[in-house]
Amino acid sequence: MKSFYANTMEWKQPPENTHASLVEAMQSMDGVEFDLRLTADDQLVVHHDHEVSIPEQYLDGRPKLVEEWDLADLEKVGFCSFEKLMSDRDWLTPWQEHSKVACLEIKRCLPQIEKDVTRRMSRIMQLASEMVDEAGIHHEAAVFYAFHKPMEKVAKLSGSSRPWSRLLPVVPRTGSHNGKRLRALPQFITHSFNRLLKKQQNSGAPMMPCAVDYFEGFKRFIHLGMPVGLKGRQLKRLQKILGNFPVYVWPGHPYMERDLLEAGLSILTDFADPEMVLPCGSKRWMRPATMPLSNEQWQGLARGIVPEDVAPWHEISDKQLGWKAVRMIGHRGCGKTVRPVIQSI
Repeated sequence: MKSFYANTMEWKQPPENTHASLVEAMQSMDGVEFDLRLTADDQLVVHHDHEVSIPEQYLDGRPKLVEEWDLADLEKVGFCSFEKLMSDRDWLTPWQEHSKVACLEIKRCLPQIEKDVTRRMSRIMQLASEMVDEAGIHHEAAVFYAFHKPMEKVAKLSGSSRPWSRLLPVVPRTGSHNGKRLRALPQFITHSFNRLLKKQQNSGAPMMPCAVDYFEGFKRFIHLGMPVGLKGRQLKRLQKILGNFPVYVWPGHPYMERDLLEAGLSILTDFADPEMVLPCGSKRWMRPATMPLSNEQWQGLARGIVPEDVAPWHEISDKQLGWKAVRMIGHRGCGKTVRPVIQSI
């Protein structure tokens, strides 16, 4: 998925949620978001869709659903084992030592795999938490979340002490893309940004995942309550509501990137090309938290001046950057890619 915003064809995007994509994003940005599913042999695989995302001719009569495959077979066609990812020093070192973060989305299976997904989701959280704990990942460097109302029960059943949050509004797990969004619309209408944030705070979540719809175009006006935005009075309202509570926005469109960051919002981006020039004409900075710039350097980016010799956070401070640091996060590694994810085997 080469962006039309890019001014170079040198960078090549790896397929989403693959080992290469996740490692590159962890090294080049402030953190990574990715998706976890439980395989037929009780292992963790990084995969977004319900169906194994390969060309149909490569199925060879095998089931379509990820949960019906063993991990080894999924690895053979190019998908990422979470356990193997956690043994890769190129992935682990930035997470352990450089204040990077990971947002682990627990994916729900379809009803034909399991009608009550809560227990299965708790198993995913349990297995992943055990590996994250064993690696010594800081408590403020990993969060679990899902489109699932009983996330508190998921966390309790898992036995994990790791922080969790909810993806709201909750999108149904069955139906077409547009159909699911339509069914989630009543929740969006009844949840202003202010109400959404209070729900997350009251649940004990360390951060709030948030749809860009709350900040973009006419959609920010269709819910009950006062709208927030990235300019003028709506920005002031946003900052008053936020306080210092961290919010992670997806998708972080390139044309909104600077405004989102300057508003104090972390973003999940599908565009990991470091050489991209933003539509506003600004150069990008992929590590606003873990390689922080001065105000003067940020202003220089807008004029096309990329600063050199910027010290990373871990070299200037022993303090762990928590959720409140404004970050650039790689969505599904280096960003969402076309379907099927694995084009050839």
